Amino acid sequence: MEKTPSSQPSSPVVLIVEDDEAKRYLLARTLELAGFRTREAATGNEALMLAREAPDVLLLEVRLPDVSGFEVSRKLKQDPATASIPIIQMSASFTTTHDRTQGLLGGADGYLVAPVEPEELVATLRTVLRTHEVSREREQLLESERSARAALEAANAQLSTQVEILANVHDSVIVTDLSGIISYWNRGATQLFGYTAEEMLGRSVSTIYPSQATRERELAEQLDHIIEHGERTTEWQGKHKDGSEVWATVRTVTMRSARGEPIGFIGVSRDITEVRRLRAEALRRAELAQQLVGIVSHDLRNPLSAITLAAESGLRKEGQDAATQVRLLTRIRSSAERMTRMVRELLDFTQASVGNGITLNPHPEDLHELARQVVEEVQFAHPGRTVLLECTGDGKGTLDADRMAQMLTNLLTNALQYSPPDTAVTVSSTSEPDALLLRVHNLGRPIPPEDLERIFEPLQRGAAGTDSAQRSIGLGLFIVNHIVRAHRGDIQVRSSQEKGTTFTVRIARHAKTAEDAGSSTT
Repeated sequence: MEKTPSSQPSSPVVLIVEDDEAKRYLLARTLELAGFRTREAATGNEALMLAREAPDVLLLEVRLPDVSGFEVSRKLKQDPATASIPIIQMSASFTTTHDRTQGLLGGADGYLVAPVEPEELVATLRTVLRTHEVSREREQLLESERSARAALEAANAQLSTQVEILANVHDSVIVTDLSGIISYWNRGATQLFGYTAEEMLGRSVSTIYPSQATRERELAEQLDHIIEHGERTTEWQGKHKDGSEVWATVRTVTMRSARGEPIGFIGVSRDITEVRRLRAEALRRAELAQQLVGIVSHDLRNPLSAITLAAESGLRKEGQDAATQVRLLTRIRSSAERMTRMVRELLDFTQASVGNGITLNPHPEDLHELARQVVEEVQFAHPGRTVLLECTGDGKGTLDADRMAQMLTNLLTNALQYSPPDTAVTVSSTSEPDALLLRVHNLGRPIPPEDLERIFEPLQRGAAGTDSAQRSIGLGLFIVNHIVRAHRGDIQVRSSQEKGTTFTVRIARHAKTAEDAGSSTT
């Protein structure tokens, strides 16, 4: 039977479950004086039945004559009709930490050790009720949010129906809400970005335009501008489903409600990836042409002038002695050889930059023997220098001998050029199971860190103190890098004052054949 003070008809109802009649009476009296209404049950089964009447909270004795309070809690929490009723278990017998833990894990919202002071009992009940009231309010808020989202989805569905004719437009048409969540996606968008409508509806537009996630302030300013002025046309860098880069020109307009309020955006995009690529390629070719003009007009002019002056000197002077003639002819030959090297570098540079890369013609070769030949040739050209060769391991592989010789000659000549005359240059030829290695070491001045970052870029010349007659046009290491890459390898350089400078080349033991298009690209 329910007991309640007449002055407080809306007070919370507490179902007291206690088999001891005297204790049950004292608990009911205490709670009624504190403003609660009470219901009473003497057994666990009676409690399970009265709980169907949805009391606000259960005060449950653990030791009951028929069913334990632990079992009552478990059954109440398993029943959807009673699962939300808060339960406070109480016991004078089950007081250990294990007992309290068992009760709380079994579904109790609180656990009191009897006897309990009235103030603590009332405070515990009110705290549990307040907690559950907050939970109910939170559920109501979540339900309101779900309802609002459902209403928005219904509106988006209606919008999708109204713009169905846009599905066949070749341009990408994407509709989003004000936060960028996609609600419409046509076939043109699928063709541009690779995603289907099913994959993108409900997702953020940042999925296809990742840069928006890192440029939030700029994006917010653009969206404010669109809302204020009605539209905006920009070029955006997007991302295809397969991870490739997509560039699109995007015209975004504000979508408004019947009352004129902004409710979203409509973006119409067109693929300009190929246009941008052609534009960049045209710019690169223009820069390349300008670089080549500069090389031809400046670097080739010096050896050509030397040849002209030597020839004119030889023609003007009659009766020259043999030594003078040899000196003039030697100058002509040296300048011609330098021009030949420059022309070859220009051809290789053009092939690597504009064509399909440096093409290989590989055959079975021995890297050790190839390195030995190059060292002998360079040593012959520099009789006053010491060049050491170290060969270890199996040097056999499939290589383009001419290109490898060109690469090693360039590295070895550079090492001699940029190291003191009284120091040795060391060439190491070694191997790994699937790779061949070359190292060229010298004890010259270290390469500055800022130069190391761009040492393999084109038109990077040697140090300012180098003899201008011996300086290259700045393409040697660029070509070396492309030869290494064509052999499916890589090149690294380390340089310090203590250890000198070492270029390390690692290539695949077997290069691709000419038929396999063994080439590198920029």
